[in-house]
Amino acid sequence: MTDLAALGPTLLGIGLLMAVTVLVLTAAGAPARFAPALATGAIDLSPRYALALGGIVIGNAMTIATLAGRRFAQATGEQWEQVEGWLALGATPRRATRDLARRAITAALIPSTDQTKTTGLVTLPGAFVGAIFGGISPLEAGRFQIVVLAAIMAAGAVTAALVVRGLADVRVRPAPVD
Repeated sequence: MTDLAALGPTLLGIGLLMAVTVLVLTAAGAPARFAPALATGAIDLSPRYALALGGIVIGNAMTIATLAGRRFAQATGEQWEQVEGWLALGATPRRATRDLARRAITAALIPSTDQTKTTGLVTLPGAFVGAIFGGISPLEAGRFQIVVLAAIMAAGAVTAALVVRGLADVRVRPAPVD
């Protein structure tokens, strides 16, 4: 029987490693979210825009990272026989999980895609409403919201791809995801 107290430091270390990994992978999407917005002049490089855009985008990218990782681990566990078949035929671990990785990335981006589709038609997002309450004209608030949505999708795609790429080197069946 395993002594759970002895596992405490190990589990804590794994948790910290996972937290740092998600932070690094989320930060890796920074050029994808800020470069187009700044290069086109859509937003100014001022603290109020950078802080608002960064906070919203990083929060969404963290959610997408979680969805991508969980979906990939779940799909790999459910379709382990297929992965094992690829590996038995001499495929690399990344090749054995390529289709599962693509589906995990697509599934992770669905909530953000749906949010983008309904914005302005069904919902008024917080960034838009908050900007108007803050005294910005509706036109400028709308422009800022479009930049936010585009940045969420760009950073989300990069983050999901990096998370799944980091997990794709599977050699043993993953533990079931709760």
